[in-house]
Amino acid sequence: MDTLDCSCRGPLLLHEANMVIDSLKRDIRRLTNDLVRKDTLISAYGSTLRAQAQSRIDMSFQATFPEEPATTSQPACSTPQQSQPWTEVAARRQRGVLRRFSPPPFNLSNRYSVLADSNVADPAHAIPLPPQHRSAEQSRPTALPPKPPAPRRVARERPRHPPSSTRPVAVLVGSSMVRHVTLLRSETWCLPGARVEDVQTRVPEVVEQHPTASTIVVHVGSNNIRLQQSEKLKSDFTSLIQTILATGKKCIVSGPIPSACFSDMQFSRIRQLHAWLVGHCSRERVPFVDNFGSFWRRRSLFARDGRHLNRAGASLLASNLELALEAHHTPR
Repeated sequence: MDTLDCSCRGPLLLHEANMVIDSLKRDIRRLTNDLVRKDTLISAYGSTLRAQAQSRIDMSFQATFPEEPATTSQPACSTPQQSQPWTEVAARRQRGVLRRFSPPPFNLSNRYSVLADSNVADPAHAIPLPPQHRSAEQSRPTALPPKPPAPRRVARERPRHPPSSTRPVAVLVGSSMVRHVTLLRSETWCLPGARVEDVQTRVPEVVEQHPTASTIVVHVGSNNIRLQQSEKLKSDFTSLIQTILATGKKCIVSGPIPSACFSDMQFSRIRQLHAWLVGHCSRERVPFVDNFGSFWRRRSLFARDGRHLNRAGASLLASNLELALEAHHTPR
């Protein structure tokens, strides 16, 4: 039964296929005729446009450089004409070339030079000569007296640290991230490019120079991320905290800041360091300042290089550190 159905439907399918093919052929011929007709119209329009453009160019060129009419011969006259001071020559202007004619020479001699050179008894009452009758030396502009130099402004540099008369109660030590950070009654030690071990070596000097400071705030660690030595970085932080506590001072750890230009690997390492510092400072009972959420995905707080903080970012970091100092009862 299936074989019979296939044998009956075969011619019908072939007939339908032929009809579809014929329809496609008719569409192809129609589209081909349309393309030929459009190509013909485009060619005709192109020729017309080129002819119009050429005519406009010719008309504008003729309007810009008109041809001068030929000079007509003057009629003969028996009356003699007076000789002119110079000869006029009518020259025909060529296209694209402008001829310049030198003006006739004028007599520039000064008829009143005798009066101008004579000695005048009172120079204040001397009558000035008009500009057209002045000599070359008299027509020169008199030199103005030199202006007195403007007073030099000396820019006064704003001190970054408090005056020596005030006794700081806290010292902020860190890398270039704390360059513009200023805390109340605190000293800021900015060590560009410093790592954790560099800050640890400067702790005795900080304690010696600021004996009145009861708290040392450290913000460091971003420059150690590039070394990709996580275990050594943890050991260095542990040694730094123990060194500060051994001096009898309080220690506050400022958490790392996720820079706007960190790669995926650097961001992962800075986040791991942040998580480890949170747990380690909690076990050691050392105050920790969480800066990760304050600076994450906030490009407006960074400078053009994307690594350092601008004025707004430094102000935000200073606010976080001020809150930490107040929370842990640092005397003011």
